[in-house]
Amino acid sequence: MLIKSMFDGVRPGPETRPRDLILLTVLVLTPFFYFLRADTIGVSSMTRSWTALTGGELGHLTHNLASAVVLGLLPLLAARFGLGMTLGEIGLRAGRWRRGLFWLAVGLPLAILAGYLAAGKPEMRAVYPLNPGLVSGQVSFVNHALTQLLYFAAWEVLFRGVLLRGLTPHLGFATANTIQMALSVLAHFGRPCTETLSAIPAGLAFGGIVRHTGTIWYVVVIHWVVGTAQDAFILYG
Repeated sequence: MLIKSMFDGVRPGPETRPRDLILLTVLVLTPFFYFLRADTIGVSSMTRSWTALTGGELGHLTHNLASAVVLGLLPLLAARFGLGMTLGEIGLRAGRWRRGLFWLAVGLPLAILAGYLAAGKPEMRAVYPLNPGLVSGQVSFVNHALTQLLYFAAWEVLFRGVLLRGLTPHLGFATANTIQMALSVLAHFGRPCTETLSAIPAGLAFGGIVRHTGTIWYVVVIHWVVGTAQDAFILYG
């Protein structure tokens, strides 16, 4: 009865897609935050010792593969076969390549600059890079960057593909973009404050690029370059 009253007894269909997409996002973000981390989130106080709140730390490759499945593949399958969205509607087609090249020309220098600025902040250097093998020299930077591409691609599939493009026909672009940005920012909780705050304008801008190009792939590249450049500047800068 509680579940029925929460959803007003409405059967899944086009009119319930906004509800279903937001619920799907929450359902995949919760296990991602608590069980698929490459680090540990915990709490301490003056009267209590430090206590872990999240599951055990995953190896970097495992973390990225698990994130690719939970944040990317599962939402993609749910949107495609559960909600009837096509790959084009999700933003997985080539899109408008001339516009995409324009945004790469604009976005990649800004991405490298953002990585450089982030690498200079002590709180970012305390968290990144997440890959301990990279820090110890056991993993090459190229392998590190390639496995991270899985993570960033999955992130964009969820937020700027499934969620943004799924909500836009029902709520309009401005509202859909705000919702996907807000949930993306919430998913940054537990990271340095500067990173979480930067996710606000970045999330809105990424949504705008996806709308302009009709695909998520150019944003995948830009987002990936931000993270990769940041790690490179921390290690070698």
